[in-house]
Amino acid sequence: MNKQLLVKLLAIAFAILIPVMVFASSSDDEGGDGIDARLKGYKDGTMALKDASGTALVWVLILILGALCVGVLFMSSKRTHLD
Repeated sequence: MNKQLLVKLLAIAFAILIPVMVFASSSDDEGGDGIDARLKGYKDGTMALKDASGTALVWVLILILGALCVGVLFMSSKRTHLD
């Protein structure tokens, strides 16, 4: 009985929350004033990135996390089939 009640309550909650989330989301998420930079007189081609960054840190993190995941596979739990 409790499981059926929980399933019904969750179904009702999702049926109500999905339309609420759709109506709450806005198509204008930028939060700006909507003025295009081209209309303010900025020149094309003169912009450059000042803080050029690479992807080395991401690769290092991937290697460390990969080594951690593979290292766990080879850990010995020091247990036998007699336990």
